[in-house]
Amino acid sequence: MRNARKLLALAVVSLAATSVHAEGSYLGLGLGLQFDLGDLGGTITKDGLDSNTPGKQMIVAENKLDVLSKSSIMRVEQNSAMTGGILSIFWEKEGQNSFWRVGVDHTRKIMGGHTEATFVGHKMIDMTWSYQATHIPFYWGMKAGVGESASVYGGLGLHYYRGGWGIDGDSNGQLLYEATNGAISVGPHSNQFILTQGQTHAGGAGNNFPVIGEQVRFDVNGFGFNFLVGIERKLQSGNKTYFEIEHVIGGKMDNAPIRTYGTYSSLASTGSLSYPINLSGTRFKFGYKIAM
Repeated sequence: MRNARKLLALAVVSLAATSVHAEGSYLGLGLGLQFDLGDLGGTITKDGLDSNTPGKQMIVAENKLDVLSKSSIMRVEQNSAMTGGILSIFWEKEGQNSFWRVGVDHTRKIMGGHTEATFVGHKMIDMTWSYQATHIPFYWGMKAGVGESASVYGGLGLHYYRGGWGIDGDSNGQLLYEATNGAISVGPHSNQFILTQGQTHAGGAGNNFPVIGEQVRFDVNGFGFNFLVGIERKLQSGNKTYFEIEHVIGGKMDNAPIRTYGTYSSLASTGSLSYPINLSGTRFKFGYKIAM
C-alpha cells in the first residue's frame, strides 16, 4: 500500500511537471540486489521446519543452533537469509512524459543460505539453500523532468516468471541425542540408541531416520504483477545512468520429490513435498541506458 501511494504521488507530479528532455529508444544494462530470497529468512533463522513428530524439526532454525553454540556444545556456522544478485537487460522506448519497457532479469543467490553445525568433530548439520529465478517484465509508466538532465519515473506492468529454490545436505541429530542420553534433541533422529547401544530402528512414533544427502528442488512458472520507481540522469553522450526500486509479485504452490528415507520418515510419507514457492520481492537496481 505504501508503494502504491508513492506511485500515485509520482503520477501527479509527472502530470504537473515539465516534459522529459528527449524522446528516443534505449538499451538498458543493469545489476541489482534482492534480499531474503524466496521469503525464506524466517524459516532459516528462527522458525525452522517441523517434522511429523511433535518436538522435532526437520530443518533446525539457526537461532536454536546459536544458543547451543554459546554453551560450547557445538560449533555453528550461520549465514542467515539468502541474498541474490540480479542481471538485467531491457529495451525502453521514451515518449512525451511516458515510457514503455520490456526486458529480462535473472536472479541467483550470491550469499547466505548455508547452515553448518559440528558436534565433537562430527558434522551433524550441513544444509545449503539455492535460488534462481528469471522474470520477463513489461512496463508502462510516466516520467517527469527534474532540472536540466535528470528525470524521475514510475511504472506498472505484468511479468512472466520461472524459478524456484532448493535445499541440499544433511540433518543428523542422532549422535548428539545419544551422547547426551536423550537430553538434547536437535535435528531428525531415532529415539532408539542405534549408534551406542546397537538397538534396531523399528520405526513408529518418534523414530525418524537422520537425513543424509537430501536434494529437493522446487520450480514454478506463471504470471505476476510488478511496479517500479526510479531516477535517471542524462549524460552529454546522450546515454543515461539510472537507479530504481522495483517490486515483483509472483509465486504458487509446487510439489517436489524427495531422495532420502530420512526425509520420508520425518516429513514426507508420500514421497514428495508441497510448499508455497514465493518469487516476489523488492529489488534495488542500477545501471546504464545506451541511446539507440
